[in-house]
Parts: sequence; structure tokens; C-alpha cells
Amino acid sequence: MVFLVRTDLNMGKGKIASQVAHAAIQLYKASLKNKNPYLDIWLTWGQPKIVLKIDKECETTLDNVYKDALKNNLTTCKIHDSGKTQIESGSLTVVAIGPNRAEDIDKITSQFKLL
Repeated sequence: MVFLVRTDLNMGKGKIASQVAHAAIQLYKASLKNKNPYLDIWLTWGQPKIVLKIDKECETTLDNVYKDALKNNLTTCKIHDSGKTQIESGSLTVVAIGPNRAEDIDKITSQFKLL
């Protein structure tokens, strides 16, 4: 799984962890529901998770990554904050992809740096 986190929202570490956790659960549930063939492999290999940052044109960039993932038939989700703590309600905070083939995810996410 790869998680792309907006840095322009200035979320605290706990907030980022929470948003990434929401995304991980959504991807896992979607993978179960859709019988994702990569889920068992991902579980067997220690459930790798990579967190990347989006620094520029964050919301537009995240939307484009999400659309590319869908276009390539990758498991993906968007996380929008509920607005109860640090940021405005409905703010797009994370786009997540996987589990899928690393090569397929890398085609979409290789230009981003680790958080």
C-alpha cells in the first residue's frame, strides 16, 4: 500500500497517522469485497506500507493520482477529513493505493518523496 499525504494542510503527526489508518482500513475492506488477488500476497509479505508526501498543488495532484489509479484498475481510495479537530471538514487529506503490483503503483507514484 502507498499513501500520499498532503503537506499543505500542516496536519500534526497524530492527525496524519489517523488519516493514513483510515485509508489503510478502507483499502483492506475494498480488497476483501472485490477479492483483490494481491491481498494475500500483501498479507504474506508483512503488509508493506509506504507514506509519501505531496508538496505542490496538493488537492489537484491527489485527484490526478486517484484518477490514474482508477484508470489502471488499482485499488484506491480518497480520505476526506470530518473537520472535528485540526482541519476544515471535507478536506482531501490522503489518497491511497494498493495492495497491487509494486510496478503498477510505482508508475503513478514514483515522482513523490517519502514523508
